Amino acid sequence: MKRIVLPLVAAIALLVGASGCTPEAESRDAITKWFPDWAEAKAIRVADCESGLNPDAISAGGGNWGLFQLNRTTWEPTARSMGYTWSQVLDPYINSKIALQVYKAAGNSFSPWGCRNA
Repeated sequence: MKRIVLPLVAAIALLVGASGCTPEAESRDAITKWFPDWAEAKAIRVADCESGLNPDAISAGGGNWGLFQLNRTTWEPTARSMGYTWSQVLDPYINSKIALQVYKAAGNSFSPWGCRNA
């Protein structure tokens, strides 16, 4: 009986543990990694409004990418100056890090985002 129960418990633990690694959970983690404590909740609301916390989101016209829907024309030079290629902005951690630079460049404001009032 122990031979059956132990593998079953291990399998259940793996399934439960894996369910916490959703794109939404990873996106929230990425935001809290980079944004200061006082801006975290607002940053999560803005990203949720912009992309539904989907790090792979690309706007219909293809101009806005990732978690914070960074505009390629405007922010690709910033991404490059930080050592990233544009395709890397689909990584929620990189997107959040670049978004933090956008936020800082705007005077610690979410004014560059359409969802700034989220």
